[in-house]
Amino acid sequence: MSSPNNVRILLLLLAATPCHFSHATGDFEGPSTMLDDGGKQVTGTPEFFWELECKRIAGEFVPGENRVILPVTAPDASKPAEEDAPPNPRGDFTTAMDLADFRAAIKDGSLKPADPGAATGAHGDARNVLIDSSATRADGKLPDEEPGEFAEYHKGAFAYKTRHPDQARAIWGTLLAKPAAQRKFRSTWAAYMLGRCELDERQFAKAAGYFQQTRMLAKDGFVDSLGLAAESYGWEARCELERGHSEASARLYLTQLSLGDPSAVISLKWFIPDWGISVKGEGMEDAKPGVGEVDLAADTGMSSSGIGPETSPPRGAKALAAAASSPLLRRLVSAHILATAIPVDNSNSEYLQPSQRGVPQAKWLAALDKAGVKDTPDAEYIAWVAYSAGKYNDAKRWLAKSPGTSAAALWLMAKLKLRDGKIAEGTKLLSQALQVFPAAEAQPDTSTNWGSSRALSATAGGELGVLHLAQADFIQALNAFIAADYGKDAAYVAERCLTKAELLDYVRDKKYLEAAPKPAAQEEDAYPFSPEFLRDLVARRMVREDDYQTAKEFFSPEKIKMLDAYTSALAMGADAAKSKEEQARALFHAAWIARYQGMELMGTESGPDGYAGDLAMERLTGKRPLTEDVEEPVDAGYSNIPVQFALPVTKEEKKRLQATKLVVERRYHYRHVAAGIAWKAAALLPDNSPAAADVLNTAGNWLKAKHEKQADRFYQAIEKRCPKTEIGKQAVAKHWFVDDTGPWSDAEEKLLPSD
Repeated sequence: MSSPNNVRILLLLLAATPCHFSHATGDFEGPSTMLDDGGKQVTGTPEFFWELECKRIAGEFVPGENRVILPVTAPDASKPAEEDAPPNPRGDFTTAMDLADFRAAIKDGSLKPADPGAATGAHGDARNVLIDSSATRADGKLPDEEPGEFAEYHKGAFAYKTRHPDQARAIWGTLLAKPAAQRKFRSTWAAYMLGRCELDERQFAKAAGYFQQTRMLAKDGFVDSLGLAAESYGWEARCELERGHSEASARLYLTQLSLGDPSAVISLKWFIPDWGISVKGEGMEDAKPGVGEVDLAADTGMSSSGIGPETSPPRGAKALAAAASSPLLRRLVSAHILATAIPVDNSNSEYLQPSQRGVPQAKWLAALDKAGVKDTPDAEYIAWVAYSAGKYNDAKRWLAKSPGTSAAALWLMAKLKLRDGKIAEGTKLLSQALQVFPAAEAQPDTSTNWGSSRALSATAGGELGVLHLAQADFIQALNAFIAADYGKDAAYVAERCLTKAELLDYVRDKKYLEAAPKPAAQEEDAYPFSPEFLRDLVARRMVREDDYQTAKEFFSPEKIKMLDAYTSALAMGADAAKSKEEQARALFHAAWIARYQGMELMGTESGPDGYAGDLAMERLTGKRPLTEDVEEPVDAGYSNIPVQFALPVTKEEKKRLQATKLVVERRYHYRHVAAGIAWKAAALLPDNSPAAADVLNTAGNWLKAKHEKQADRFYQAIEKRCPKTEIGKQAVAKHWFVDDTGPWSDAEEKLLPSD
């Protein structure tokens, strides 16, 4: 069995994020494009997150306390590290607050020592004994202190530390019985520690009472410098859990979470019945919920991370029925299923066979029906559970129990309309959903998240882009993709779907500013949108369309220099007044620029250059195109297969895709552009000239690695036209291209290195 600390670390990864069995994406990173795989995400189940759903529910709990977050300080590099004295940030913070409170008590007159400096020093000495793990004082005494509440609290803490809990309880109880004016600074500390003492003795009802008293004392104005009032919610939740009061415990954990303590996300897992409705990660069977991210009161001598309830997790039919009958637990179970169970519409999951998908959802829906649930909070989330199970009529039935005004409800209504073929109605509903998402929507935790790092509103925004595209509303599609930060999809629309005039008008008039603000968090492989990003994309499209002058309007000064060199070389290569050798030399220079600076000058941001695959040709032909020559049959089988589109590709979109086809629809198409220019250069040179052999061999080498068939014509030309040259002889002997270079490629390498 894993140690408690290891289990807790594992749980923090598993519970605060979707399990890596997470359904909506089929991979660990989440969808970076909405249009891939036929755009199926638009009718699929979005990726929900246990962490975010817990926070959504916790948002309804508004406590009056404030949580104190343990400060993180860097080690002092000037001081030697002591192997036998590990860092103790919890103890250091408690000490700092203890001393600060002591000084405040002297300042406001609560304490009136004859020698404030000496009293402060004695107080610090006593605190040092409490935080020193090796200090037990054989005489069983603390250093003498200024009489008062601080000294009394320290005596109780020392008794607790030295394993005399009855003595500690008596001291702290006496302290709390004093008049209020005599215990302004240590009442909350004493009540909190009395709760911990009773919890140690498994006196859960008494412990809960003390944790409640801690909050009441803080509310009444007693000093709470450690934030123990907020900390007490998790411990009281633990007490209620041990007493079998599941719903009360869940409410307290949600209150703890609303205060910003993420450990509550782990604890709330405890209320999910263990009856096979979820896929759990390794180690989950040993997990116990925590009760506080940090135990600020170092006087306990322990942290909360090593403590879990003795009660068993809910199991079996009774637990299932209890969860289905409880309005709050019902919400938690529904959220957990959405975050962990794999929906039937996820065709990419490697973890469950198709027959196993949707089973947990179906079991939960049956339990809810058996419980006779009529009206319930979060009915739209139960509807989502039904939708993810492929039970669309049940989804409509549960959705009808919802007010229908939340973002989740409107989004689901939109998907159901799409399944009925009502794209315009679905678009309207999804637009409404985006208007009611919380302005400060929580983001998934990118530091530990194994799934997508997108907020749900960003996913919905990307889907809205797909809906606009399905209605040939290209400008609105582009705006939606930009707003949702789906840069690859935005690039596809800008490069392949807008006409040249539309794109220039869009960028020159800065119409992209109509798009809504982007989410704060982005995936690592996201294309961060910026005006510069879009302008550069436009410039490269203009180069592909041979409109070099317009390209200069959008390129950076550095790229304008590249483009000038390229166009000047092309112009010289076409100048009939020059000799053929001069023309050929200029064309080879242009070819070299196209090969080694082609991505910057003319590469596509979307496919085929920007990433593997060619979305444009996929949507034009209805089949997945082969963008690179491959040898492995499994890779070859990936291409030329029909694609099932979630929404039909319009005739207008296909018309525009046909108009924006590249000269060669292959990945790194600029290599083919470069090779084509080099072919023209070689045609101007005499047979068996070293320059001709050099040009043909160089261009063939550009293509051979990825496009062997296209490279072969260059080898055939060497064999036919240049067999007497040094390069030709070696190539013929090898039956392929050689690594040797010639005079022209050597000169180009010096001007523009290939690496």
